[in-house]
Amino acid sequence: MLTGFSTRRLLRTFFIGAAVIVLLCMPWVLAAEAYGWNQQPAHLLQSFIAIPIAFLSSGIFLWLASPEGAPVWERRLAWAVWVLSGLWVLMLAWVFVALARGMFPGPA
Repeated sequence: MLTGFSTRRLLRTFFIGAAVIVLLCMPWVLAAEAYGWNQQPAHLLQSFIAIPIAFLSSGIFLWLASPEGAPVWERRLAWAVWVLSGLWVLMLAWVFVALARGMFPGPA
């Protein structure tokens, strides 16, 4: 069983790692567009793996009590990751609902 400190460290590692993966996918997509490579792996990794992991792990990290003397940057970074990844999750949900309702026409 993980202790409170170990859980916080694991969650911190998860949300920082997932945020780094999201940031690394951005130049990957730009390079794929420029050179005509397949973009699908980058989009799938970013949108369906890294963003949800970042959102959940930063949310749970913020929900846990912060120990005495914990660095301030941890909570600030967790808030930034949680808000930005939450907006991404909301955008994905909106796109899926719009697709289900036929709001986006197919290829012409």
